[in-house]
Amino acid sequence: MRCEFCGKGVAQTWQLWDFWQFKPKSQQPICQDCWGMFTPIIGPTCQECGRASRQETCEDCQVWLEEGYPPLKNQALFKYDAMMHDFFQQYKFRGGYHLRTIFQEVLHKRLAEVSVDMIVPIPVSPDTLAMRGFNQVNGLLEICEIDDILCCISHNKSVQSLKTRQDRLNTAQPFMCQLGNLDLTGQRICLVDDVYTTGRTLRHAATCLYECGAKQICTITLAR
Repeated sequence: MRCEFCGKGVAQTWQLWDFWQFKPKSQQPICQDCWGMFTPIIGPTCQECGRASRQETCEDCQVWLEEGYPPLKNQALFKYDAMMHDFFQQYKFRGGYHLRTIFQEVLHKRLAEVSVDMIVPIPVSPDTLAMRGFNQVNGLLEICEIDDILCCISHNKSVQSLKTRQDRLNTAQPFMCQLGNLDLTGQRICLVDDVYTTGRTLRHAATCLYECGAKQICTITLAR
């Protein structure tokens, strides 16, 4: 198998435990050299959005908090740099659904460290789902137990990556909860998204969940 990024051969590694599994070991679509080019975010960070920062709360997040929004305490795993940009271009916009496996383990490990009752992914609009064929956040969380309780109010919610920063900040509430028999009263919830850009999407989603009775919300994003 060839690496999706550099074209070099990808070596498959096996451990004794792998032979006792009831399903085949998945093949990673990138090589170790390319994996090493993704940049993990390690401290110090803004305690609100998770970006690398020497400020405990960066200036952008200070504005959100001053406007009365509850804190998110976002944990971002990787920097949104050129390598991460290339990943999302292939994964989200060029039909690279198989690339979802690259970050599944690291996300699963981080989520296992968070003490919550529910893991809730950010949804995509029906139009985006029809065009792309999948929700990229759900793909990243494939090996996690999730509660898919958020949906988009707007059928033709425009693609976030095509918006300017100001357009994102001005976006009206796009989400609603579909709970069925679930009761969110007193629940601790972790919201998960692929990229933290302005924080507007996560704050809309958190507001929606708080209005339905959630007690505490934290967020995790793959990139910032």
